[in-house]
Amino acid sequence: MREDMIRILDQRDYLVKENERLQEELEQERMKVLQMKKEQEEQLEKQTLSTMGA
Repeated sequence: MREDMIRILDQRDYLVKENERLQEELEQERMKVLQMKKEQEEQLEKQTLSTMGA
């Protein structure tokens, strides 16, 4: 019984750490997406200005 509890707690610790790692990875990917959107908007704005003759 005690060994089962230890195994469960070990598994829980592993899952908590894995979840934290995945949350950090997700946040990094979100930041990349935001940066890409910003660059895309800037590019679109430049194209719009150049077609308007500005």
